Amino acid sequence: MSEKKMNGEYEIIQTLIIGDAVLALGHNPNIPENNMTTPYVTWQANEDLTNFYWGHYHKSLYAAQRDLVKRGVEKVRFYDRQNGFTKTHKERDAR
Repeated sequence: MSEKKMNGEYEIIQTLIIGDAVLALGHNPNIPENNMTTPYVTWQANEDLTNFYWGHYHKSLYAAQRDLVKRGVEKVRFYDRQNGFTKTHKERDAR
């Protein structure tokens, strides 16, 4: 990402694209990171990162990164089912 993207007070610091799904991780530096606050969030978003929804809020960067990956795996499984991709298919390196 070349330009800084924001959703409210949250700066988008990571994105993950799976098929046509865009997942984003945001951080609000104005919220202190401690046991009582949630300065990190993951969302599903539209392609140009102007509409965010289904937020999962987290207390630490690691927890948010973990959630981002988990949501990504869920999208992979969804698209696998949709496209008929099964464990019997062999994946090949495109080299």
